[in-house]
Amino acid sequence: MKKEMLINVAQPEESRIAIMEDNRLDELFIERKSVEAYAGNIYRGRIVNLEPSIQAAFVDFGVGRNGFLHISDVEPQYFRQGGYDPVEIMRESDEMAQRSAEKARETGRGSKTAFKGGRPRNKPPIQEVLKRGDEVLVQVIKEGIGTKGPTLSTYISIPGRYLVLMPALARVGVSRKIEDEDDRKRLRRCLLAINPPKGLGFIVRTAGALRKEEELERDMEYLLRLWKSIVKRIEATTEPGPIYEESDMIIKTIRDVLSSDIDVIYIDEKEAYEKTREFLQMVMPQFVDHLKLYEARQLLFHKYKLEEEIAKINQRKVDLPGGGSIVIDATEALVAIDVNSGNFRGGSDSADENAFRLNMVAAKEIARQLRLRDLGGVIVNDFIDMRRESHRRKVERALRDA
Repeated sequence: MKKEMLINVAQPEESRIAIMEDNRLDELFIERKSVEAYAGNIYRGRIVNLEPSIQAAFVDFGVGRNGFLHISDVEPQYFRQGGYDPVEIMRESDEMAQRSAEKARETGRGSKTAFKGGRPRNKPPIQEVLKRGDEVLVQVIKEGIGTKGPTLSTYISIPGRYLVLMPALARVGVSRKIEDEDDRKRLRRCLLAINPPKGLGFIVRTAGALRKEEELERDMEYLLRLWKSIVKRIEATTEPGPIYEESDMIIKTIRDVLSSDIDVIYIDEKEAYEKTREFLQMVMPQFVDHLKLYEARQLLFHKYKLEEEIAKINQRKVDLPGGGSIVIDATEALVAIDVNSGNFRGGSDSADENAFRLNMVAAKEIARQLRLRDLGGVIVNDFIDMRRESHRRKVERALRDA
């Protein structure tokens, strides 16, 4: 199976990334310069209003409209008497990290403490924790919709390739999605051997499940450098506004999507190529040789016949190989997908067997379309009826695997 990542930034108004699998579009990412995106960004904010009835605060974070902060997203450091100084606590965590690193260099040993932390189940009323005018350090966890402002959290997390840095949460752990207990134990041992600085939390992401200790250490060093720059920015600002902005789509996709099964990465613009190469050298050096600057006359997406494929993404009806189709209807409440047999010929005299074969084809295409259209939430799939329980289980498994 041949897998390629195509990065198109030749158009100034938007960037596009296509993941190709055997010359077929499998995933698509689009970033438009005209659309403001805040998710993942960190801001200094100021409480402008409290709503005890819904246990929430509205926060001015310097973007022109207020964000929504619920008590469940307020970090316990804010509960202490005298309030929470974001500059102080961030400086404290940075100083603790430096002391821990210096001690490790002196002794030659890493920390053997696995920090415990998390979100307490019982929290005081928000009016006892925050008041109008209080300063908060917040991260956007969900974009605003319509007249609603973005959803905010004081639980700060900064993702790397294999790790997530969680300042002031003070714990290390492994993603719940890594289920193998042997892998979990090995990864915990690796983290402790690396000596994560006290006062800073780290979680191993699913992408780090099979990584070696030196790869995790390289990612931690990258995140610590990033964290120091964030602390300096916090100390230098006094008004609501940005502290840290999430990487652009190219770096973010490289960080989160790039895997060993991708054979080559083409980028059609010199500056973006150099920026991506620099990031790979720092965080994922094993992929540097996969990166290529595309300089041919023919436009990158035209060469792979992608423009026509992209134009089809918003169509309701999607034809399936061998006949049949799926129809996709997205509403505010849910996404409904209907599988139609049409002129499908499954090659069997059994209607139930043909229904099963069509549903297996549809399951793979449904997963692909959900990725291409970036659809989530409640998704209802209406497959062709199947009598056998074994067939139903196989279709469900195929959909999950896809």
